[in-house]
Amino acid sequence: MVANKPAGGSRSSSNRAGAGTNWRQAAPAPLVLLQGPESYIAGRVFDSIRQQVKDRDGGAEITAFDASTYQRGELLLAASPSLFGDAKVIEVTSMATMNEDFLEDIMAYASSPATDVVMVLHHSGGNRGKKVLDALKAAQAVVIECQPLKKDADKVDFVSQEFKSARRRILPEAIRALVAAVGSDLAELAAACTQLVQDTTGEIDQETVDRYFGGRVEATGFKVADAALSGRGPTALGTLRHALATGTDPVPIVAALAMKLRQVAKVAGQRKSSGLLAKELGMPPWQVQQAQEQARYFSPDDLVHCLRLVAEADAQVKGASRDPHYAVERAVTGIALAARR
Repeated sequence: MVANKPAGGSRSSSNRAGAGTNWRQAAPAPLVLLQGPESYIAGRVFDSIRQQVKDRDGGAEITAFDASTYQRGELLLAASPSLFGDAKVIEVTSMATMNEDFLEDIMAYASSPATDVVMVLHHSGGNRGKKVLDALKAAQAVVIECQPLKKDADKVDFVSQEFKSARRRILPEAIRALVAAVGSDLAELAAACTQLVQDTTGEIDQETVDRYFGGRVEATGFKVADAALSGRGPTALGTLRHALATGTDPVPIVAALAMKLRQVAKVAGQRKSSGLLAKELGMPPWQVQQAQEQARYFSPDDLVHCLRLVAEADAQVKGASRDPHYAVERAVTGIALAARR
């Protein structure tokens, strides 16, 4: 009977709460806690654990709960033994906005979790439910961090691991080109990797990446904008000048500057968590976190000044100036100088 079989098997001390587990190594366990706003990584873990249980037990009973709309008693009912001995997987989302019914039931469950049930819970961030997180960790939940990949080095490693998992070889310069072309969205980056794996054969080089993704000039604009808003003027100008020298239109670069600057203005001065702000503003949590970090570099007056610079540049690159390249450089330089590091 499945009811007599531990959900996660033996767990080493490296998987116990506090140590953290790499999301690619996630395995079924009685309690698996996903922490962080990167929904793409959380989704990959949900899919992976669900499939592992199905592969191991020949099927599984899957129950999904939204913690914000949960009704009392549902969790205990879902975790009760199955008449047919089927493996059980319970998936919980929206813990950052959990209601009181869920809070009470998960606290009770965490005090004595069923060993024959796999429960995976995602908390995207914020203070709501802190005592629940503490209780889950005290119950030896496997903790998996789901954080945005902000550094290019982390994105390069992500791409490398995607191709390694697919047993395909990609050259280092091709990885860097893919990261530069696709940008910061992890789901898009993963989709790009999948496309290259499925649509090509043999070793993947930079020429192949450029053929598939070289036209995505908006990614260059975002890299320029991120560098400028972080006060890294030389990097921003170097990236901008290279893009303009290779024929990139300045219009999408200014559009990326404007979009990033508006995001910073929206979160500036806000005291709410990135999860709550993401829901209110309709932005991905990782974008909110990035904007919050960049907002620390600007005073309200600085932001007003930068918004005016971008508005002027927008008009100039659309015909109001004979030198649109100079207009973009002026805006990028002004933003980078305004950022107080």
